[in-house]
Amino acid sequence: MNRLDPSVYHVPVMLAECIDALQVQPNCWYVDATLGGGGHTAAILERGGKVIAFDADDVAVHRAQDRFAEQLGTSLVMMHTNFRTMASRLEGYVVHGALFDLGVSSYQFDYHNRGFSFRLEAPLDMRFSATGPTAADLLNSLPEEEIARLIFMYGEDPSARKIAAAIVRRRTLAPYQTTIDLRETITQHIPPQHHNKTLARVFQALRIAVNDELGALQTALVDVIPYMVKGAHIVVMSYHSLEDRIVKDTFRDTTQLTVITKKPIEASEQEVERNPRARSARLRVAEVR
Repeated sequence: MNRLDPSVYHVPVMLAECIDALQVQPNCWYVDATLGGGGHTAAILERGGKVIAFDADDVAVHRAQDRFAEQLGTSLVMMHTNFRTMASRLEGYVVHGALFDLGVSSYQFDYHNRGFSFRLEAPLDMRFSATGPTAADLLNSLPEEEIARLIFMYGEDPSARKIAAAIVRRRTLAPYQTTIDLRETITQHIPPQHHNKTLARVFQALRIAVNDELGALQTALVDVIPYMVKGAHIVVMSYHSLEDRIVKDTFRDTTQLTVITKKPIEASEQEVERNPRARSARLRVAEVR
């Protein structure tokens, strides 16, 4: 599955809006903090910009190395690391814009063998990179109260305590190993009409916890600013309220930034029809003073 067509790997949401908001200028450097399938990087390169791309996922990096072989080392630099390390990676660059598309790619949901989707059987991993504890590690070791806190905080699910209690009871019989193990636990304790929504919330919560996604976002949004020229734009696409709140608050409270989007930009009805994952997307833009 490593040789997928770019259109299969990921369909970028609000691609034109994102690239327009970056205000790409030829021969200037832009950060693509979430390389993924390379859709945003390709669009920046097409407009004559240069890209410093970050991704912790080895599959994404290897695909991009093939896709952008001609641009590597000249107009494209790839960083095989989480964007939270940005402060130590941008030394020497003058950055004219930064783009964060915080969604998990279509490939990661539909093909990746790390357990991001509750619909596919896979190891209960959920790590973007191959380091640190997995989702199974958390479920098999954390106290019930901590599991409930993670599900409620990162998944905003009202059944967090009930689900956490069920998880702890189940793990006394056998440790969690696969997505099916977790899916069965949840569906046995939640009414059928709520299965999909609850599963999505719990899997989201575990993915956020495993990868410390919110902490990484808070760090990177501030760390990129010292490398950016006056007038450069930070463009962020978020997909759930926790991310959007961090972006909104950071943009508002950071003195070096001026908020461009008083309200987030949302995908058009036509785009949502073509790509249902665009429904939850919220695009915010700030300018460096």
